[in-house]
Amino acid sequence: MEHSSLGAFSVSFRATRASNWLTRGKLNSLPPTLFFHARDRLSEALQKGHFKLMNGLADHARFKGLDVEVVTFSAASQDTAIDHGGHYHVFMDDRPAYAANAVHCVPSYLHGFWFFDEIGTRNNSLMRLNRFDPRPMAGDYAREVHAQLHARFVDANKSKFEQAPRRPGVKEGAICLFAQDFKPPRHHQHYMSVCAMIDAAIAAKGDRTLYIKPHPIQTVEELAVLAQYHDPQNGIEMTQASIHDLLAAASCVLTLSSAVGFEAFLHKKPVVLGGQTDFWQNAITLTDPAKLPEAMAEAMTRKWSHEKFLVWYLKQMCVEDANWSLPRVLERLHRKGFAWADQGQGWY
Repeated sequence: MEHSSLGAFSVSFRATRASNWLTRGKLNSLPPTLFFHARDRLSEALQKGHFKLMNGLADHARFKGLDVEVVTFSAASQDTAIDHGGHYHVFMDDRPAYAANAVHCVPSYLHGFWFFDEIGTRNNSLMRLNRFDPRPMAGDYAREVHAQLHARFVDANKSKFEQAPRRPGVKEGAICLFAQDFKPPRHHQHYMSVCAMIDAAIAAKGDRTLYIKPHPIQTVEELAVLAQYHDPQNGIEMTQASIHDLLAAASCVLTLSSAVGFEAFLHKKPVVLGGQTDFWQNAITLTDPAKLPEAMAEAMTRKWSHEKFLVWYLKQMCVEDANWSLPRVLERLHRKGFAWADQGQGWY
């Protein structure tokens, strides 16, 4: 392979450019350049070299003669880049947009796995359009991968946000509802509000306990609304327990489109979603809250291939933030038409 950086990657990124630096005139004046468009948190991590895969991609681009720049993401700079049509762009944000010279790349729902997609991320990625067929996959391999993921995330009590220490007390067989902020999502669709899903869950829970877990970034006003549902005497509890304690005890998991719906697959639990996701293939998606009892019954009786789905989604659809993922990413870029992503064969 004609490539200097499949071992240790050493690229250091230049200081992040402001989004308004990226103008059509600037793009016209620059030599062929690979741009990483990232908001503050991700751009800071790029500067510190935290992402092995991005380091490797930048290193390969430089080896092939391209400049590399990091630009603060904004909708305006994304539109400028797409309208210009030149150079190469990695958008590290969830705003979807197709362009012949661009890809989208953000962290996925489990740490260490990334979207690398032509049209968008999460709810707008190609995963949302794909069908999942578990039949060709070896069951032993899927069980092995699931065991590794379980140890890495469940046993270690790891999630996207810091979790409370694991402790007993969550009632077995509960319905667990994971709330999200109340604002309509920017880049996908929810089919009901958080409160509509809670109201439907209360009506459908029967004798089971309903746990409502707020989102870590819930506002004070939203927390106050959720707190009004807290009624332990009637089996409704607002809780800050670890998601892994809740998922382990749940008979069914409810959420609009939160990542915890995906994390439930690590616990092999049935999921009902109330919004558009890219992991709908392994859950029931509900569009009418009045039909929640039927949706829960379907979710809890259907035979799910949780282990195989995790392998398909994480190992086949996503890429891992590791040095050895670079050839796979370069293959995707070369297939898209990025000639500089050739790995030395001189052919496709």
